Amino acid sequence: MITMDIDIETLLRYPLQSDEWVTTVLVGGIALLLSFLFVPLFIVAGYGVRALRAGMDRAAEPPVFDDWGSLLTEGFIASVIGFVYQLIPTAVFFVVVGGSVAALATGSDVGAGLGIFGFFGGLFVWWLLAIVFGYVGVAGVANYAREGRFGAGFDMDTISGVVTSRAYLVAWAYVVLLNVAVGVVVAALNIVPILGGIVGVFVGFYALVVAAWLLGDGFATATTGGPRTTQVEGSPTGVGRSEP
Repeated sequence: MITMDIDIETLLRYPLQSDEWVTTVLVGGIALLLSFLFVPLFIVAGYGVRALRAGMDRAAEPPVFDDWGSLLTEGFIASVIGFVYQLIPTAVFFVVVGGSVAALATGSDVGAGLGIFGFFGGLFVWWLLAIVFGYVGVAGVANYAREGRFGAGFDMDTISGVVTSRAYLVAWAYVVLLNVAVGVVVAALNIVPILGGIVGVFVGFYALVVAAWLLGDGFATATTGGPRTTQVEGSPTGVGRSEP
C-alpha cells in the first residue's frame, strides 16, 4: 500500500522557500488578475505545470517564472487539455439551461415550474460533472507534465489508475480543504472593498502553488510510489513507500 506523509506546516510555507518568492507571487497574482486576456492565463497554467512537476519531484523549492516561451507553450497545451475534459459538463449546462429557457418562454405556469426546476437542477448536475471531470482532467494535465506529450493528457490506462488510487484521492482531499480555507480568508479580505479582492487573488495564487505540489506528489505516488528524482531535504512530505 502506498502512503503519503505530509508535513502541513512545511507544506504551507513551501511557496516561501525560494529567494525569488516575492517576485513569483507578484507575477503570478498579476497574471491571474489579467487572466481575461488569455496570455496571462496561459502563463499561470504553464507555471502550474511546473509546480506539478515540482510536486512529482518533491522539490523543496517552488519553480520560478522564466523561459517564457516554454511557459506559454506548456500553459496553452495544459489549458487545451483541461478544456477538452470540461466539454461534456459544458455541453450538459447549455442543453439544460437552453431547455429551461424554452420552458419559461412558453409563459404557462407548468412551463415556468419546469423551467425553474430544470435550471437549478441542471446547475447542480453541471456542478457535479465539472468536479468529476476536473478530478480526472487534473490527472490528465499531470500526466502531460510528466511525459511532455499532448497525448499523455488522455492516456486513460495511466490516468484511470491515478484517479482510482488512494494517494491521488488524499492529495485531492487536501486541496479541497485548502480551497475551503482560502475561501474563508478571501471572504474576510473582501470586507475591504476592491483592495481585499485584489489581495485575495494573490492569496489564491499562493494556494495554487501549494495545491499543484500536492497533486503532483499524489500523482507521482500513485504512478511510481515515489518522486521522479531523489527527494530534496526539506520538502513538505516524506518519501512515498510501498508496503506489503
